[in-house]
Amino acid sequence: MIKKLYSNLINSLTGLKIVFKESSFILELVLGVFLIPYIFLSNIDLNYKIILSVLYFLLLAFEIMNTAVEKLCDRVTTDIDPDIKKIKDLSSAAVFLVLTLLVIIFLVTF
Repeated sequence: MIKKLYSNLINSLTGLKIVFKESSFILELVLGVFLIPYIFLSNIDLNYKIILSVLYFLLLAFEIMNTAVEKLCDRVTTDIDPDIKKIKDLSSAAVFLVLTLLVIIFLVTF
């Protein structure tokens, strides 16, 4: 069981290494450089702090899933395919919704 947990950890770290090369993920990490201190240093309600923190990490998780979907689609075909475009657009839309909600909640607390 320890061997399996270790293997899972290595796979997760490898995935993080991959996503750290993606410009969108890096941009969202830069957002965190400003957001995380705001969350901890501001005088907003604890509930908002928790919501903002959860939404930020959800944003990062959704971006990782978006990257996985895009890489999988590119393995299927690199040709322009309308169905692949729809799949990539849907994945991107999920990231956009989380980002939009994060911005809305941030603006409410500002």
